[in-house]
Amino acid sequence: MKTFTVKFETVDNATSFVKAIEDFHSHFDLIYGKYVVDAQSLLGVMTMNLREAIDLRIMEREDEMDRIIEAITPYLAA
Repeated sequence: MKTFTVKFETVDNATSFVKAIEDFHSHFDLIYGKYVVDAQSLLGVMTMNLREAIDLRIMEREDEMDRIIEAITPYLAA
């Protein structure tokens, strides 16, 4: 399990993030305070406060982490 911090500048960024991770077999959660949503669900992602940095927890399956990191790099908070 790995945790990263992500930030979406626009709704379009959030949408493209979901599309970037939707085909992976790993499990992705977005965590903001007490709220946890499935990061592969566009509806779930849209319920989060997109103006703030959000923790992304990844439970890796099938040795996908290298490809996942490549896919999420544009969304990582600085």
